[in-house]
Amino acid sequence: MTAVSTAQSAPNPTTPRRHARGSFSWFTGLGQDAGGLSATGRRAGVRAPARGSQVLFVLLALLLSAATVANEDLYEGVIPVPSQSEADRRAALPLALTQVLGKLSGERELPPSPELDAAVAGAPGMVVAFGYREVPVLQADGSELSELLLVANFAPPAVDGIVRELGLRRWRIEREPVVLWVVVDDRRNRALMPVEYQLEFDGMEEVAELRGLPVAWPGLSQELMAQVDVQLLWGGYTEQLVGQGSNTTGVAIVAARREGAEWNVRWTYADQRTSTSWRTRSPELGPALDEGVHLLADLVASINAIGPAGQGLFTAELVLADLGGSGNYARSLNYLIGLSLVDGVDVLGVGPAGVRLALQLNAAPSYLEEVLRQDGVLEAGGEPGMYRFVR
Repeated sequence: MTAVSTAQSAPNPTTPRRHARGSFSWFTGLGQDAGGLSATGRRAGVRAPARGSQVLFVLLALLLSAATVANEDLYEGVIPVPSQSEADRRAALPLALTQVLGKLSGERELPPSPELDAAVAGAPGMVVAFGYREVPVLQADGSELSELLLVANFAPPAVDGIVRELGLRRWRIEREPVVLWVVVDDRRNRALMPVEYQLEFDGMEEVAELRGLPVAWPGLSQELMAQVDVQLLWGGYTEQLVGQGSNTTGVAIVAARREGAEWNVRWTYADQRTSTSWRTRSPELGPALDEGVHLLADLVASINAIGPAGQGLFTAELVLADLGGSGNYARSLNYLIGLSLVDGVDVLGVGPAGVRLALQLNAAPSYLEEVLRQDGVLEAGGEPGMYRFVR
């Protein structure tokens, strides 16, 4: 699949501004509110040259493993506010909750409805903590202005209830990072992550955070960076980057070229199941990259989302076999309990085949089977419903 999108430069209130990187400061303690508040291509048939593939494969293996997005981050909304007054805070909280609903559902824009309006109007009653941070915003002339942000954390059970009531799809909370390899050709040089475009790369990260999409960068030293075959990356070859033994489940190669008065950016995404590509264009590099991240979030969310029809109360039974000791049993049980799809686990009994469990699910059992296959912690045994602990 190849698509072309033209990035728009018009301001969007849900799009983060480009912040100069700096330390964040908290200004308000969490929890209390004066108003009594209680409780976020691989190309089919194309084979990369052997030498370059091996170089990329080795380099990727050296990347530090990036953790999945923390659950609490998905329930956090960050909105600019004029001041720390109660009136400004209450006005911003519905926007912050809307942002959180977008992250949980993977929707770039929530469908407008009276039900949505009523749900976000109740945002003040769902806040469990809030605070403020001040960040510098880099201006076009190089100067900096200060911007005040409200950071609001919402109660997960209350927000999850809104997702169900509005019939929104649900993007799985356990999200593996997509590794971004960005190659820029500005007609003077073609390089991997050139430092002169760091502001644009920071903007990509901010859009990903807004959408609830975890991303990671190839954190290579200058020595290792010099060993990367940029031409191989430019060609969009992803086979070895998501192959067996690599430490990522998804990778995006971003090839940005200056062509006349605009930037033409080719995106190639691949994971173990999906391979696709698209293009974004804009007179400025930043908007073209930002739009591409939005499309990437749309794609990853659609692959990993549970539709309204698949949500509900379900029960599934499985058998843990060949555990080899109480330690593996405890690790298997803790893994299952920690899955967002699992609301509860009951031990039905122990027999020659292993430990039989009953799982209470909030999505159809087919989604659990897919999660178990993706995670690789438990592998399917010789019989239906039987699993063995792997790691």
